[in-house]
Amino acid sequence: MSTRQSFVLCVEDDPDTQEMLRIFIQERGCHFTAVDNCEDALRLIKETELSLVLMDNLLPDGNGIELCRTVRKFDKDLPVVFLSGSGHDERDRAMEVGANAFLTKPFALDELFAVLSDYIRLSELQLENSPASLSPNFNAS
Repeated sequence: MSTRQSFVLCVEDDPDTQEMLRIFIQERGCHFTAVDNCEDALRLIKETELSLVLMDNLLPDGNGIELCRTVRKFDKDLPVVFLSGSGHDERDRAMEVGANAFLTKPFALDELFAVLSDYIRLSELQLENSPASLSPNFNAS
């Protein structure tokens, strides 16, 4: 089993939601970083070994659905979980472009925890079984 700490990126422009998620996720032993726009999110997704991305759809410089579509062009395995206040049409579009899950705001924290646990576990298993995991990691944090 990996001893690496899980790393969750939150793409959310509401500071109160960011803070609630930060507390919730860090209490469960995960590293947490939040950004409030697509540009910073895309940079971090490309540069960082993430376990999971939590994503809102409506962002100041674009939308999560297009961001997810872009991410899927270079990373098919990174779990992407949408947290959004919009309805079924948005959910369907998010799932079509490669989202793994979609929770509608307001969501129950136990539901979020179940989804996060499942996808982080899957992400860690994929990482452990990848050829790159056989090489030493000299970028330890």
